[in-house]
Amino acid sequence: MKFSENWLRELVDIPVERDALMHRLTMAGLEVEGVELLGAGLEGVVVGEIVACEPHPNADKLRVCQVAIGQGEPLTIVCGAPNARLGLKAPLATIGMKMPNGVEIKKAALRGVESNGRLCSAKELGIDADASGLMELPADAPTGAALAKYLGLPDTSIEIKLTPNRPDCLSVRGLARDAAAL
Repeated sequence: MKFSENWLRELVDIPVERDALMHRLTMAGLEVEGVELLGAGLEGVVVGEIVACEPHPNADKLRVCQVAIGQGEPLTIVCGAPNARLGLKAPLATIGMKMPNGVEIKKAALRGVESNGRLCSAKELGIDADASGLMELPADAPTGAALAKYLGLPDTSIEIKLTPNRPDCLSVRGLARDAAAL
């Protein structure tokens, strides 16, 4: 079973660090099989809103988007994602930001059009395996807000191995009860 460390900590006050928590869960019979850090290194990624989207003049599969970030003029971003459209809110990596995969975001010209950042998929941000298009955020996401803060990141995805005699731990509340007892 996988669960969020942040979610568990919302339900119960756990006064120990992550490693100690993993050790205690394992010693209590809830074997920790995997720990995956989510959303680390997202400084410089903000919620962007596409306020204009047109086909690229020199490329069939690219679009030139004007992206508002809550301050100043909208940024021009060249994007190849199939779901880029007017009104979409998506993560925007700003110039100077270093992506989780090590790529640094720089001002670039793509087929003659200057791009001032990158609209991102969940995979590019290291949040999820979905790379089918831009990560779509809810319409009420505050434009210009830090993405990590908006999504409650960084977080840790913890996977535990449950035995048949522990059905009480098939929910986060059940796990919270055990964590509180530990």
